[in-house]
Amino acid sequence: MLKNFVSIEGVASVSDFPTLTTLDRYNQFEVEEQVTIAAEKPEMEQIVSVMVEASIKNYYAIATPTGLKVIIEGELKQKITYVANEPTQSIHSAMFITGFCNFIDIPLNIPSGQNVLNILQTLGITLDDVISAPPNIIIEDFSISQIDTRKAKKCTILFAWVRVNALLSTYLPA
Repeated sequence: MLKNFVSIEGVASVSDFPTLTTLDRYNQFEVEEQVTIAAEKPEMEQIVSVMVEASIKNYYAIATPTGLKVIIEGELKQKITYVANEPTQSIHSAMFITGFCNFIDIPLNIPSGQNVLNILQTLGITLDDVISAPPNIIIEDFSISQIDTRKAKKCTILFAWVRVNALLSTYLPA
C-alpha cells in the first residue's frame, strides 16, 4: 500500500478480513503514538517505508455487571525506513515496539437475580472456558507523518475478534 508516498506493509487486505458468525465478538481500536529516531542515528529527510505487525501476547476473560470482557494485551512492531538528511542521502531504519491493552466486550442477557458467574456455573464452565480459541488481530489501517527530522506521528487502526464458547449462545443478545 502506498500512502502519501510512503510504502506501508502489514495492513490487512479485504481477503484477510474474518467472516464473523453469531458466536464472534470484536472490537476496533486505535493506537496513536509519536516516535523519536535515536540520537545515534542520522536525522530523517523523508520516510520511505514502514513495516508494521500486530500480535496478541496475553489474553484473559473477566466477568462484568453486563456480561464478559476478553482483555487483550499485545504489541505493534514497526520498522521505519528513511532517507537520511545528509549529503549522501543514505537509507536507514529504526525499529519501534509499542504495547497496547484493550478488550472485546461480550454482553450477555442476564436473567433477573443472576450474575455472570452464576450463568457460567450453571453451564459448567469457568472464565477460562468463555472463548473457544485465542483472540485474533489484524491491522485495518496505518498512517504515518513526519513531524520533524527526528519525530514521526503514527496511527494504527486494529480489529480484534474472538469466538465465544457455544454454550453461551442462549445468553448472547440477538
